[in-house]
Amino acid sequence: MRRLLLAIVLSIVVVTALAWGRGELQIWPKLPGVPNYGVGLPESVYGVHPVDVTTYGESYFFMSRLDDGTAIFATVFITNMGLSSNNTSMDVAVCEPGMKNYWGRIEFKHGQSQAAADHMDVTLDTSRVWGRFPDFNVKLDVKKLAVDLKYHSTLPGFAINSGLVVYGSPDHYYASYVSTPRAEVTGTIRTPAGARQVHGYGYSDHGRVTMMPHKYSKRWFSLRCFDAKYTLDILEFTVPQEWGGRTVPMIAFAKGDKLLYAGDRYTLTPSDWQTEPTYKMKYPKHFDFSLDRPGVVKVTGSYTVQSPVEIVNILERMSFFERQIAGIFAKSYVYRFLVNVQANVTFPDGTTDSFTSPAISEVLWIK
Repeated sequence: MRRLLLAIVLSIVVVTALAWGRGELQIWPKLPGVPNYGVGLPESVYGVHPVDVTTYGESYFFMSRLDDGTAIFATVFITNMGLSSNNTSMDVAVCEPGMKNYWGRIEFKHGQSQAAADHMDVTLDTSRVWGRFPDFNVKLDVKKLAVDLKYHSTLPGFAINSGLVVYGSPDHYYASYVSTPRAEVTGTIRTPAGARQVHGYGYSDHGRVTMMPHKYSKRWFSLRCFDAKYTLDILEFTVPQEWGGRTVPMIAFAKGDKLLYAGDRYTLTPSDWQTEPTYKMKYPKHFDFSLDRPGVVKVTGSYTVQSPVEIVNILERMSFFERQIAGIFAKSYVYRFLVNVQANVTFPDGTTDSFTSPAISEVLWIK
């Protein structure tokens, strides 16, 4: 018995020593000397903040679901990976109903792009992403594919506390800031089928990381739901097992132009796992969620996959040089789906409501 107790104690000591040596995983912490943002972000958060490490990456992500069912995904990415620093690229996907999809990418090396530090403004040749809250603009022109969209935010941006997930050292982190949980989207798009005026609703976030993707995350779930009355955004990922395999959660729920809750207190339960035939990756066909904040709001419901929107092997969309580097460490796949959301809402005064709405869901794997 003494030997068993000694073995247990030694195991605890070893594990604790390893944890201390590596540092602690901190999810959305409040940190000394770091702003705790909450709802309403300063303009400087929307700017770029380069870090002088090879693994630095920063992105602006915009998505929208148009009234005709088309989904648009646009990303500006700045990274130090490559032969020089601050390499910038842009890609845009226009996904029309029935999996009629168009995609394009532009790469810019250092010196061919400009970015502001005090507000959102990234210029890439003739393409540009810019604006100040509440209005942001996305003008991207990739060969025969172009979007010229205005995102008018109807909800404030936010970050949970510092907006950081810290992996041991303060120098190793992922940062996430939701630029706009919901925006009215207007403008024009041009595909090989022609140009047209569009209207819909969208979402945008701004992220920054100082680690290789496979070192800070493994699997991501996201949902962007724009009901006529309600908004529901979910973005969560799991960290690698070396950091405990924990979930990093984020949710936002709003009624009209009031953001009722933005934080990390909710549950999301995936089920009915399927295997996608092309890349043999598994994805959940059904999710149950629950948000219960006494005195604020209670929301329970589910969403179920209706049809695929886009399936992406990220390596296939990288440049040759990027593939040689990234392919050594990990492979990444993004599955985007049209889903149907059903939810029940209870307010503090006891009144209830419900809604059913189409939405866009994503599942991302890093292997």
